[in-house]
Amino acid sequence: MNYQVLSPLTDKKIVSYDLNKHNWPEYWLKVAKTKFPEIQSLETVHKVLSPQQISELGRYCQSMCGTDEFADRVDNYFQDIVTDNIGFKEWLIQRYFTIRIVIPNQAKKGRLLAFHQGIWVGNGLGMRTIWTPFTEVYDTNSMYIASYEDSIKITQNAYDNKWSYDEIQDQCSKYSRPIKLSPGQTFLFQQQHIHGNYNNETDITRWSMDGRILPKGGHYHRKVPGGYFRFLGERESSITIDTKKNWVTYAGWNSKFSGPIPLPMQRSIINQYCDKFKIKINDYQFENEYCDWFPGLEKFITGAGIDGIVICSIYCLPDNKNRRLELLNLAVENNVELHFANELTQVTSKEDISNIENIFEYVNENTNPNDTLGYTI
Repeated sequence: MNYQVLSPLTDKKIVSYDLNKHNWPEYWLKVAKTKFPEIQSLETVHKVLSPQQISELGRYCQSMCGTDEFADRVDNYFQDIVTDNIGFKEWLIQRYFTIRIVIPNQAKKGRLLAFHQGIWVGNGLGMRTIWTPFTEVYDTNSMYIASYEDSIKITQNAYDNKWSYDEIQDQCSKYSRPIKLSPGQTFLFQQQHIHGNYNNETDITRWSMDGRILPKGGHYHRKVPGGYFRFLGERESSITIDTKKNWVTYAGWNSKFSGPIPLPMQRSIINQYCDKFKIKINDYQFENEYCDWFPGLEKFITGAGIDGIVICSIYCLPDNKNRRLELLNLAVENNVELHFANELTQVTSKEDISNIENIFEYVNENTNPNDTLGYTI
């Protein structure tokens, strides 16, 4: 199946789901009330909270997307949506969903979501978006979306004429129309479609979440498998770390992925992981550039008295599969833990190596979406 072409199964399609089984309005109201007990309904949060408090509430709700409870719910929900309406057999799910709270007159508060399309925010053409509101969505509180044909025309014109921000917004709004949905309905669309928000001039706050899936073989552009996407059933809480071991971090520039990533950016991701799991390191280590056989990493694994190494990403390992597997197996044989910060995963056993290789099965040539769609820039 060619996942890069427009498919009627996910092209601006409204589908219904069992609201009793997947009661998202009830769930998110409960979450919201744990933060601000004075909230009585999702639709009226703007009447009891200030814009600053709503922003705080949004961050709180966003943090819930990293919990096992939410992951359990959304895995079950997406399995139903994908199985019943899309039919992909092998696919990954977005690791952290986006929760949106669109209050009335949000433009005056600096909260308006600009018009854009998936390929402008790093999404690959193989990805599919599932947009689920928790409140009634209609008119200006809804998401506005353009047709595929209009989106193609707008995009090429924007490239040709180097439109300003305001020109892009004006042209996108001319060709976009609102979606009308009720709780119990969701909206499927692909990455080529221009979409965004108008200023909400209704009298209710709109709540929604958007998440994406990646079928095996689909292009992902900047949203890499294992990091942005995870396997169904994968949970952060499964990571166990002995912080008393001897730990170092490791950075390098000898893979297609890691080559363009500056050292401070790699170490920023690594440091966040170490802080999250309370890992105290002995030293920062690195690989000499152009040494694409990774002699430094091999030495740290086999002969440096190290128990654990934190690496930015699994994509910082060798591009060559055989060499990658050789190093991973050496780590297991030498009882050296490898932890990959971007993917929140680790290698301590042969089973873990299989998990890493399962992620790499979703890696492909991942061509530029603009080239695939025939845009000239």
